[in-house]
Amino acid sequence: MGKPTGQMQEETQEKLDGLNLLYNWDYNEMCRFIENHSEEEFRDHYETYHRLCDDYGTELVDNFGNYFDLDAKKFELFEEMYQGQHETGGNFAEYICEELGYIRDLPAWVSVNWQETWDNALSYDYTEIDCDCNDYTYGHIFSNNY
Repeated sequence: MGKPTGQMQEETQEKLDGLNLLYNWDYNEMCRFIENHSEEEFRDHYETYHRLCDDYGTELVDNFGNYFDLDAKKFELFEEMYQGQHETGGNFAEYICEELGYIRDLPAWVSVNWQETWDNALSYDYTEIDCDCNDYTYGHIFSNNY
């Protein structure tokens, strides 16, 4: 584990105590965040991180953080970047093309290889993050343009 709370900056100790008192959040979880990031990032981004974990699951949020090299500032962009959960990258390719109106006039007899569209085009602009710890979920798509 990281350094004891008594060795942390006073501002960090106050934030830890305040969040524990106000929300009854676990000290060990907060200290784990500090160990993975920094005291400054804890003070600036932990509340957003905790809310995201409640809303989307800790594993997905942690995998998102790992993908972006533990840059805690990215947690502030999580919801803007999140494009939803899709079974495959190909399913996301079809979804986004429908949403943007690219296929509204496409005849029914035309076949599109959506997985190839994902692999050769969209996967450069989007990232797929999977989770496999408690409940395997896959196809969480995030925009890379932030």
